[in-house]
Amino acid sequence: MKLRYRVLPEGAADGAIPLNCVFIDEADAKACGLTNEDAVKLIAKEFKDSCAAVNVMNKNGVSVSSDGIMNPIAVVATACVDHGMINPAFGYMNISEIPMYEGMMKDEPHMRQWLTAKFAGKPLHRGPVGKDLGERTGHNEYMTMTGRIANNNSGSEFFNMVEMTEVLALMAGQAEIMNDGEVMIGVAGPEVSVGIGMIVSERWGRIFGGNNLGGYKPGMTAHASAQYAKTVKSDYAVIAATKPKFMETMLDALDIGLVPGRELGCSPALLCSAWAYGKEIDFDRITPASWIELESVGITKEALMKPNTKPYTREEMLIHADEIIPGVISPKYYKVSEICEIREAEF
Repeated sequence: MKLRYRVLPEGAADGAIPLNCVFIDEADAKACGLTNEDAVKLIAKEFKDSCAAVNVMNKNGVSVSSDGIMNPIAVVATACVDHGMINPAFGYMNISEIPMYEGMMKDEPHMRQWLTAKFAGKPLHRGPVGKDLGERTGHNEYMTMTGRIANNNSGSEFFNMVEMTEVLALMAGQAEIMNDGEVMIGVAGPEVSVGIGMIVSERWGRIFGGNNLGGYKPGMTAHASAQYAKTVKSDYAVIAATKPKFMETMLDALDIGLVPGRELGCSPALLCSAWAYGKEIDFDRITPASWIELESVGITKEALMKPNTKPYTREEMLIHADEIIPGVISPKYYKVSEICEIREAEF
């Protein structure tokens, strides 16, 4: 039998991708009679002379970005491979399926997105829980590591720790990869660097887990780095959806009444989109520390508090998405089929 998998190879996208990024469809593994871990071990043998970060994906699942936006894709396992090896202690990790619990919509109001027709009934995967968590502490930076490669934050950041290179794999971008869509690849830039630190409160989250619900709330910054937040991830490559596709996910959340700063994080993308759309922003809940980071990239409270007398319609928001959403330096656009290879591992 043969297991199909996708590779965004080192050097792809005109040299922008710094390391091999592998994506396995969980459905393909199941069709071959393989567990997710077995599938990763099989793929590892294909990289005997190189290294790769590996994600196992559920195309029918859902996940949540750091600022609370739901995406139609889920990482169900992460791994790292170096010269055919997977570290037996921390080279592989399952990403747990999270059940809907009583009181979830009160504790995690951004999860109201899970009740909409687009997402209802789909399995949710955010971070590891229970046996999948193992001996890891339920705090931050859920990571797998083997040799020089690390796969961080539940499958959204890939590192070569020797060469000190990284690629941010945003969930909307991974959805495009798995569905043969179109991706935007460039340098993340300061707005993305600030944005990924603007978080929501979750029990068993993708980044913050365990039972630390409420440790961070919408309106807060997890980076807490003042003017330096814009430098944390600014010079790394980023794999993203096109901005109109990304905008669509934010509009879905704004259209059901979710508010940046209250139920959603206060990322530059969400704040700029909410203002252009004429939607509410909860200014009082955005902390002074968050405003310092936002103002360092030109997102000011004064500007956002000015009434928008001509808000865009949803259709206009999609048309003007590239103007509205800040971030990503020198973006280039690619059909996934142009840069992503389909390979097979025989067993």
